Amino acid sequence: MDSKKKFVRNKQEKIDLIYDTFFKLVLKQSYHKTSTNHIAESARISIGTIYNYFPRGKEDIIRKYFEESMTAFFVSHDVSKMAENNVRDFLDDFLLDLFRNHKENLGYHLAFRSAIQSDKALFDAHQEKIFHFFNHLVRKLRKLSDNFKQLSERRLVNVFVFMYNLVNAILHHHLSVMEFFDTDDEFIDYLSNLAAFSLEYYLKT
Repeated sequence: MDSKKKFVRNKQEKIDLIYDTFFKLVLKQSYHKTSTNHIAESARISIGTIYNYFPRGKEDIIRKYFEESMTAFFVSHDVSKMAENNVRDFLDDFLLDLFRNHKENLGYHLAFRSAIQSDKALFDAHQEKIFHFFNHLVRKLRKLSDNFKQLSERRLVNVFVFMYNLVNAILHHHLSVMEFFDTDDEFIDYLSNLAAFSLEYYLKT
């Protein structure tokens, strides 16, 4: 039976539907040409439902998607392991999961990148969120290990932000522009070596 409105049973399903619809529309017609009305119509939900979960509309969709994604991803990886002597093992597992996430959700990542690059306010807010997130991570690592107390908190945050941006830029290019390596294993090994070198370099200098 066809219905004008799609039946969604719970809050998370509604939020996921809004994310999915929004990013598909951004890929199809750009961020600036996508409105909350477009999202509601395409998802077959009321516009009130969108503003119930995202009071500031598109800006909130972008912001909350990033926050939820980053939080969920890091929660699934115990950062205390990085504070021990197996940093390389942690990086291997972390980057492999990051690569799989990018590959499985390539459309989302392309749309997200397109959105923040097309709007300076979004871009600035995104950068601020990245620094805020890694500031929290660094404080946790410095409590867990003396190895991370060798650098000032500010510099260590800059190191992680640099690594985050570098790895994501390479992942984006490899998956959506041109592949650098013949196999996924070779690519992950390269990323892990690059991340380990960057971290070791900044910890020593």
